[in-house]
Amino acid sequence: MELVCRDETVIPAAPGVVYDVLTDLSTYECWNTSVEVEPLGPKSLAPGVKFRYSGRDQDGKVTMTWVIEVESLTPERRIDLHYVEGDLVGPVGWELEPVDAGTLTAYVYRGVQPTNPRAAASFERFGLRVHNLAMQATLDGLSRHVRGEQLGVAWRAEVAERIAQGVARL
Repeated sequence: MELVCRDETVIPAAPGVVYDVLTDLSTYECWNTSVEVEPLGPKSLAPGVKFRYSGRDQDGKVTMTWVIEVESLTPERRIDLHYVEGDLVGPVGWELEPVDAGTLTAYVYRGVQPTNPRAAASFERFGLRVHNLAMQATLDGLSRHVRGEQLGVAWRAEVAERIAQGVARL
């Protein structure tokens, strides 16, 4: 099973501003509610830097975890990543394109594969719909963070509820 998808939104900021946030792992906990991010070295992205994503269910139990390695950076345009170990492996990345309203910002699966029966069963059951729900929340959080909004406990609870309702409808 090879997973390919693209989730995108327009963020009302210049590509350089979005790129700076995306390449600074210390900002991820501010805007990314769908996974926990654990740097496995430097917090600034550069080729070879690794970090871990861990996804949790509504009860806080870790459901999936995978390690990501930075392959290459094209400032203000692209961040090429690779899931190198864990429940998912394969190429992914961020793509940034300047548009009149700011920056078209996309997270792209370029051939991700589950590595075990549990992860495969999740994608067989839901396809990419749970991933897409989580990425919509992630992109919304990124946009709000870039605009300077404080994303506190209430916002995180709202996002968790929105994702839970979305999953229940699947």
